[in-house]
Amino acid sequence: MTTPIEQQNILIEGTGLLTIEDKARFAYFGVNAKILPPYRILNPQNIFIGDRVAIREGAHINAFKDLSFIHDYIEPRYKADFKREEYVYDGRIRFEHTCQIGRFVFMSCTNSITIEDHVVFSERIFVGDNNHGFAHPHVPIMQQPNKRGEPVVIGRGSWIGVGAAILAGVRLGQNTVVGANAVVKSGDYPSHAVIAQPAGEVLYRRHGDDA
Repeated sequence: MTTPIEQQNILIEGTGLLTIEDKARFAYFGVNAKILPPYRILNPQNIFIGDRVAIREGAHINAFKDLSFIHDYIEPRYKADFKREEYVYDGRIRFEHTCQIGRFVFMSCTNSITIEDHVVFSERIFVGDNNHGFAHPHVPIMQQPNKRGEPVVIGRGSWIGVGAAILAGVRLGQNTVVGANAVVKSGDYPSHAVIAQPAGEVLYRRHGDDA
């Protein structure tokens, strides 16, 4: 049975290896590239997978195009507050050659995300060039259109630590290190930078030494 999202988009979702037919749906699927199952790839025709790119298990990669079906779920009294075209995007994701992408990557794109060559992702990385809209006080956030994306670029040779989140408008220079669980907000970051959350510290002790 076709899901609503599949009526206006191409969805590749599975627990087996990508077939030749699956790979042909991508804008480009490189030599010796692989995406290990399970995976969920939305609109592969807008996704470029460079040569020797390896994407590990559990990837959710979303190049959003047409989510106008969401408008149908809004309560009738609020439908006029949104236009269907607000749910239409042209997200494009590009992995340059020789990238290593760890398990459970989640990518959300309504504009442009570029991962330059020789980038390493640890596990559970989020990369998003957009965010949910939440301006309307009465319509559930999941029914409001995503914001228009600000392009994201992760410079060549960079290393993104486990659990990091790369948000809209981030432009990382070359050979940048992003530490574990860091949240990187919009802006230009120089090459060779190290970006990290503050280290853990003792806030207080619940009991004394004699407990």
